Amino acid sequence: MFPPAPPPPPSGWRAQAPAYAYGQAEFGAPPTASPSRRRGWLGSIALLLVGLLIGAGVAFAALHDRGGASVAEVQVNGSPAKVPTVAAVDVANRLGPAVGTIIATLTGSSGLGSGFVIAKDSSLSYLVTNNHVVSGATSLHVVMPDGQQFAAKLVGADSLDDIAVVSVPSTGLPQATFGTSQSLTAGQPVIAIGSPLGDQGSVTVGVISALHRTITASGQAGSSSETLEDVLQTDASINPGNSGGPLADTAGNVVGVNVATAGNATNIGFSIPADLARYVAETLIAHKKVQHPFLGVGYYTSIQAIEQGTPFSGPGVLVRTVSPGTPAAQAAFQPNDILVAIDGVALDKGQTLGGLIQPHKVGDTITCTVRRGTQTLTLHATLEERPKT
Repeated sequence: MFPPAPPPPPSGWRAQAPAYAYGQAEFGAPPTASPSRRRGWLGSIALLLVGLLIGAGVAFAALHDRGGASVAEVQVNGSPAKVPTVAAVDVANRLGPAVGTIIATLTGSSGLGSGFVIAKDSSLSYLVTNNHVVSGATSLHVVMPDGQQFAAKLVGADSLDDIAVVSVPSTGLPQATFGTSQSLTAGQPVIAIGSPLGDQGSVTVGVISALHRTITASGQAGSSSETLEDVLQTDASINPGNSGGPLADTAGNVVGVNVATAGNATNIGFSIPADLARYVAETLIAHKKVQHPFLGVGYYTSIQAIEQGTPFSGPGVLVRTVSPGTPAAQAAFQPNDILVAIDGVALDKGQTLGGLIQPHKVGDTITCTVRRGTQTLTLHATLEERPKT
């Protein structure tokens, strides 16, 4: 059993991760371009797996395309079909041409990541990738599998969801098709495509190992941590350089954006669900603000509460901290409350707090069912934008 870490003050629902760490992981970060061109900001980023919360699917509102930019989308049947032996080959042939290598440059150093074309307008093609691939770059270049090279521009980035969009001056590039992550099931076959270690067009095969995991990413040298909730877990190999590449189903539809790998474990990687990635990417392309609804509690899941010596029975999460002035404080949440349900949906192994809050908009009022001692209370909280830290 790992020793408990002291709980940090919460700074938003994405940072409401329990203090108890279950393991370590790292981003599938870009590798250094050469031993003499090491890129510190794109090196290994330590991660703590917190809680590995299991929850149900998250629905995100579809956005209108900007200026004629079209994002291809399909609906995926929730029942995985039998997989033909040629499925990976077919997916690689269909999706691979839309997956490029992103070269991010700082003064005197560079690094590599992956990205894939998701939209076009009259003059540009847009590629989605991870924020940590492009963060801090002074210049960006994209190399496509057919050898075409482009100077790229950063359209927008969202560090909280680790999604970024870059554009290149071309309208003739192959385009990936988004599926939906809402109907994915554990055991469903998936294929990852990217540029691990700078090797373009690498294909790995696996399954969805689990849904709705929660990982907390913290940079080296004491930098602040960020929590990604409701990410997909896969055993398809994700290595440095895979960051920003697609995770696809056997029909070649993108169901996730690869982001992280467990550093001290085998065959454990993580991917941002397609529904969230598509919402953020479309918002960035439209030059709109990505909303991050915020409640303002820190909590323990039932398993973490047992480890901390504060067990409770039934569904829900144990509120450990309530940040002053937040929606939770204004709704009269108290430490040691058991948050049982939101809008009538129970917080159990099939739902997570982040997963239930994510679909909401800033300004929405949620109804919270809370157990306080022997009482069952109904509290109403109006969600706010997560404050900047």
